[in-house]
Amino acid sequence: MPLTGPEILLYEKKDHIVTITMNRPERMNSVTIEMFDLLDEAWEKFQNDDDAFVAIWTAAGDRAFSAGMDLKDQAERVAKDPSFDIVKLRPGVLDGTVGTPYGHNVTKPIIAAVNGVATAGGFQFTMMSDLRVAAEHARFGVGEVKVGRGTPWAIPVLWQMPLPTAFEVLLMGDPVPAQRLYEVGWINRVVPLDQLMPTAMQMATVLAGNAPLSVRAAKEAFYKAMDVGRRAGLDMAKLIYDKVYASEDAIEGPRAFAEKRKPVWKGR
Repeated sequence: MPLTGPEILLYEKKDHIVTITMNRPERMNSVTIEMFDLLDEAWEKFQNDDDAFVAIWTAAGDRAFSAGMDLKDQAERVAKDPSFDIVKLRPGVLDGTVGTPYGHNVTKPIIAAVNGVATAGGFQFTMMSDLRVAAEHARFGVGEVKVGRGTPWAIPVLWQMPLPTAFEVLLMGDPVPAQRLYEVGWINRVVPLDQLMPTAMQMATVLAGNAPLSVRAAKEAFYKAMDVGRRAGLDMAKLIYDKVYASEDAIEGPRAFAEKRKPVWKGR
């Protein structure tokens, strides 16, 4: 079912797993203002739903995950209003806080299931996911250097892939095959297209079956350590995990193991 408005973004939940699907395959799943707004709603809904443990972020069709901002839509709006500028209307586009998990401090794991080309904003979306599954034909790129644009939102790539590979993506501006980025560890799985969603769902099922507080603490600790450094990161991680060790789930896990049954997580 669509979250709101026209069906350009689909939001579904089953067994603690949310699937968010960008649904503009005829336009390479490019992003309009409306799409940014719907994505903001989706991430807020996911984060605030205590029954949602993991999200899969994907797109319709077999050509593109997302080609980034819809430049045709931008041109049409400018033709009607020469002062129109999406960056002025949504300043967070530049730092990735609009339409992305960053803007809503999503603490739960996100899997990108990349069904085709992921360029510009599409690359940004995959970069902001925690795990990545890609179809064999998927390509990733940031072509801003070819059109005189910028990538201030790309700084986190420094912590995600080797520097020479990051420069290859950002400075050369040519699409990079999924297999190449799998080889440097930036992509977790590369699979045939018909196995993309089953693989992403399999990974999501494993994540949803783990203790939710432990999963979220691991994500939070890693990202915060990137901000503050190794020593301070270790100290911060101890504080983050205090609530995990003091939780009901920390008692339930060992008890379920001893009783040889599946644990029943309460997330508290």
